[in-house]
Amino acid sequence: MTTTAVVNGGAIAAANSTLIGESEFAAVYAAAEFAEAFGLRFNTTVTIAWRFLGAETPQDVQSLFNSLMKCLRDWFAQRRLPQAWLYAHESGPQIGLHTHIALSLPGALFDGDPIPNRDEFRRWIMTWAQRRLGRRTPRAVRVRGPRREAGWLHWLAVHYLVKGYDPAAEVLSARNSPDGRTLYLGDLIAFPFRDPGQVPLQHRVHWSRSLGPDRRRLGVPGGFDDLLEPPTKALCVDPFRQTTFVAPGTRLPPDQRLPAFRSKYEDGVRDVRLLYPKAFWTRISPGKARSVIPR
Repeated sequence: MTTTAVVNGGAIAAANSTLIGESEFAAVYAAAEFAEAFGLRFNTTVTIAWRFLGAETPQDVQSLFNSLMKCLRDWFAQRRLPQAWLYAHESGPQIGLHTHIALSLPGALFDGDPIPNRDEFRRWIMTWAQRRLGRRTPRAVRVRGPRREAGWLHWLAVHYLVKGYDPAAEVLSARNSPDGRTLYLGDLIAFPFRDPGQVPLQHRVHWSRSLGPDRRRLGVPGGFDDLLEPPTKALCVDPFRQTTFVAPGTRLPPDQRLPAFRSKYEDGVRDVRLLYPKAFWTRISPGKARSVIPR
């Protein structure tokens, strides 16, 4: 029999559920903010129900998932697209182990633009699933996303992935809170808690290599390495004016290396109005994600 625990306002989680703690949330937030800073907004989501692909054990799921990730990296690399995504594994009573992926399909330049790569991506991932079974797999893979770009949906996708958070995790103690109340992890997440079940896989949540700690220390995601290249020296002499100038279309040498990327959360921000863009937090229902404003 499954036992349950009731914590933080009545949220219920099974005792053996694999919950997302504060450190994991901080890592996911950093990867998402890093992606957004370079215009890599998560505009497409994928859900995969592994048992509909014939995966009966956690080992089967892990092997199949690893195969998908390799194919996904190849698909992006062949099209020379930046590889930016997050994923979360969950286990539900109806479909068992399943995976949510939020990824960026470049092509939309600003709010209102269409997303031209999604149809091609949907065809590819559906074909990948069909090859595994040799037949159509209507319930195995679902691809979703708005028909047109909307920046605030980036954070909505992130929050959906972390909805299986630890309801008891404190991110700010009552002693240090401006309003004298403890701030819980759930106060920073738009979706109400949902039990993710037991996830016996390698990672509960993770990110593409291009958004990981190594790339954040470099200061740019994978696919933006041209920003790390030393600029060419392009000083020219004007023989008539006896002056030196920089040739048009060239970059001046930077004063220093690109700084490492640090997220707002890493720097101690706990106010949802500072953690997220206004277009996102104004859509959160009142009282769900409580703001904490330092005095």
